[in-house]
Amino acid sequence: MKYFFSGIGGIGMSSLALYANYCGHKVYGSNNEKNERVDYLRSKGVEISIGHSKNLPDIDLLIRSTAIRNNNPEVVAAESKNIPTAFRMEYLSNILKSTWSIGITGTDGKTTTTAMMSKIFKTAGKDPTVFLGGIHSCLEDGNFRMGSGQIIAEVDESDGYIKDAQTDVSVVTNLRPDHLEHYANRFENLEYAVKRYSERSRDIIFLNGDDPILSQWAEEFPNSVTMGTSEKNDYFIKNRAMKDHMQSFDLYYKNKFVLNINLRLPGLHYAMDALVASSVALEYGIKTEDIIDGLYTYDTVDRRFNILYSNTDLFIIDDYAHTPDEIYSTIQATREYFSGRKLTVIFQPHRYTRLHRHFLEFVDVLKNADEVLIYRIYSAFEDPIDGVDERKVASLLNDKVKTSFYDNGDDLINELLKAQDQVLLFVGAGDITLISHKISKIISKRTVEVD
Repeated sequence: MKYFFSGIGGIGMSSLALYANYCGHKVYGSNNEKNERVDYLRSKGVEISIGHSKNLPDIDLLIRSTAIRNNNPEVVAAESKNIPTAFRMEYLSNILKSTWSIGITGTDGKTTTTAMMSKIFKTAGKDPTVFLGGIHSCLEDGNFRMGSGQIIAEVDESDGYIKDAQTDVSVVTNLRPDHLEHYANRFENLEYAVKRYSERSRDIIFLNGDDPILSQWAEEFPNSVTMGTSEKNDYFIKNRAMKDHMQSFDLYYKNKFVLNINLRLPGLHYAMDALVASSVALEYGIKTEDIIDGLYTYDTVDRRFNILYSNTDLFIIDDYAHTPDEIYSTIQATREYFSGRKLTVIFQPHRYTRLHRHFLEFVDVLKNADEVLIYRIYSAFEDPIDGVDERKVASLLNDKVKTSFYDNGDDLINELLKAQDQVLLFVGAGDITLISHKISKIISKRTVEVD
């Protein structure tokens, strides 16, 4: 088979392209810009063009990300030549049906949970094939691993195609209103799609029993297992504590102690991710010592509480958090890890639709910082919405906490270079990560020159 991936440089698309390449298919692709995934795929022999063209090679199927619109020249060319097209999740769904699979979805935590589960299964000597929506050191290809055993896959709910996916094991970390632009702006449509995915599970459904919606599903599904902080759940957390930058908690099953977990990440949200990964592992016979070791040696996924720079008086953290709940959890985790230090949050809104939908919620969570610097919005290829302006967040927030707005990356960097005795927390799913890495390199070089 010959495949063409339109938008191949995306984190989800690139993992699928790697899978097709490992399976011996001929893989082509295109991307708007050259990035690390494009370079990596090229090193694996994948032919990739920068920019989109109507001149498609001889292919059997065009696979597109949802960022690729119907008027894209490659989509138009495929249709004119009667070449079948499929969206990313449609192609992944076909792969998941081909063998025994675990699928992890949810509004928050699915990438970290998938990475933790993969690390545990590898530690236990399993050989899973893994599709991950991020970069992690335990996967040989960063966001993908070709194995000979079961599939462990992050199943993305963001584009509306999850309802037709089917796995042997379905995991839902939580469910909140997000990506509603793909669900006719109705939360109940998102709820229906994820519920349909869950109930199609061929074996067990793992649900966050603390989530008010998912706890109701658990009552409907006889094959469900619940996890959370409440003792009403099948698996639950007790005695969570943070000491010397190490988080620990006890895992219980039906009021019986099972194991103690130590994790090099702060925050209840990461403890929950570890709980979910451990619960699935326990249900499928992974030994407790492999779970303990896998999580103790677990390194964070790229852009999930990445400490880029650390000194006695200044710390720089890069994090993918881009919804109000995620930002709140990350702020709380940062305060847990760096107790007593000034916390400056550098926030870049991601998507006009999300900022429009959660405007006041962003203000409410960002006020928990000591200072906030807001960087220009990252559109993620969305068209602007009248009246949706990140400057309004800065204006309203400034009444609660010191806030500044920056439209220019160099101006932002120059301001941050003045920072001393504080934690700089960068949050956002856009190109804010380039700023965090650039300033870390500048400060690191400056520190070396002084020394």
